[in-house]
Amino acid sequence: MNNINKIILEKLLKINNLVILIVFWIELCSPCQILKKNIDELEIKLKKSIKILKININYNNYLVEKFSIKSAPTITIIKNKKIILKRHGIINKQEINKILKAAIKNE
Repeated sequence: MNNINKIILEKLLKINNLVILIVFWIELCSPCQILKKNIDELEIKLKKSIKILKININYNNYLVEKFSIKSAPTITIIKNKKIILKRHGIINKQEINKILKAAIKNE
């Protein structure tokens, strides 16, 4: 799990063509745990191409407000300071993989 703060996120956002996947989650949320497991499996394959951040919404109020997170789990995919996708609930591994690969290709 990456415990990230405002300063680190702002630095990552300055890197051109970097695809950032942010997973907003809560400890006692079963759908969150399933999504995190799917993301962990993808992280192994795509580690060199993307940056994955797992944000516990209970401890990161700044990021929750910045991205208007209303529920968990929520994923947000960012590239070149633009939100490409924001989705609530569980998303299967294949769909996330497809979206991330498309984002990586669009350099």
